[in-house]
Amino acid sequence: MMILSICDSPSALEVISKILLLIDIIKVAVPIILIIFLMIKFMRAVSSHDEGEIQKVFKSSISNMIAATLIFLIPTIVIMIARLSMASTPYSKCLVRLSSDEIAIKYYNNIDGLIKKAEDSLKYSDYFNALGYLDNIKDLDKKNEYMRRLEDIKEIIDKNNEEEEEDIGGGSSSYQGNMIIVDEAKKYINKDVGTDCSGFVKHKVLKPLDYLQDDIAKASGHCDGKSRGSYGMYLKYKEKGRVVWERPASASTLALSVQSFPGDCKPGDVIFYSYGNNDCVKHVVIYTGFEDGKHMIVDSNQQDHIVRYRAIDKVYRTAMPLACIRPIKNGE
Repeated sequence: MMILSICDSPSALEVISKILLLIDIIKVAVPIILIIFLMIKFMRAVSSHDEGEIQKVFKSSISNMIAATLIFLIPTIVIMIARLSMASTPYSKCLVRLSSDEIAIKYYNNIDGLIKKAEDSLKYSDYFNALGYLDNIKDLDKKNEYMRRLEDIKEIIDKNNEEEEEDIGGGSSSYQGNMIIVDEAKKYINKDVGTDCSGFVKHKVLKPLDYLQDDIAKASGHCDGKSRGSYGMYLKYKEKGRVVWERPASASTLALSVQSFPGDCKPGDVIFYSYGNNDCVKHVVIYTGFEDGKHMIVDSNQQDHIVRYRAIDKVYRTAMPLACIRPIKNGE
């Protein structure tokens, strides 16, 4: 299944096409270079009027001509055999050199499918999958056209979710959340940010928006035998009194922890996770609100640094939301 998905992927086919093009160039260029090299050697031998040198060059040219022929024929024969043996299978797609226009059409087909799915489902998850894939579209006119379609979809989704968010919002505060922080976090969905959870929240989301004080950015806390930036961040925010929701002491399981959420936690707030019923923070995320019928978050992780958009209870099986804390803007 993995090979089949690769053979259907425009990005993989783009790489394969470049490799096949490089092979074609080598097949032609190397024999030509060898022939030119032989011609130069012959010219030098003839100009020297040395019969022995001419014989020597003639003998060496035979092996060089064989090498040039093999360089041309072997890749051609190997690719031909592979294409014939896989002609009736989906694997043959991996052995075709496509033009840039053909690859672009495959990208267009894929983004059309993703946008159609988002239009049908009206879910944020499908919308962000399509939005993340939009980076593959190089034609600016096409990209703007798709972007307009996605903006229309998001407007409908936002409208559909407004009532649910108000019902679930909790608390008596008129504060409805910080969508600037949410939008900043969401623009990284499905992208490699090159940093772990706390680095993503602090330096990719909060710092560019001026929501990160130096003492919080540099803070680290020691728990479970390690120094952790996410734990230090949690301790500093808690010290400043910005906690808007905490896990009840009686919530000893993930289900009970999530059941009491969100309190006064709003979109744009930061949620800290611990592993088990303790306060050793090992993960930190951005809360994006009640979307698609679930409380959703955006986060990165230490393993692959890919930003994900998912439900609050889908982070890790053993991770439990510990606290929701409101970021503080510099100067406040």
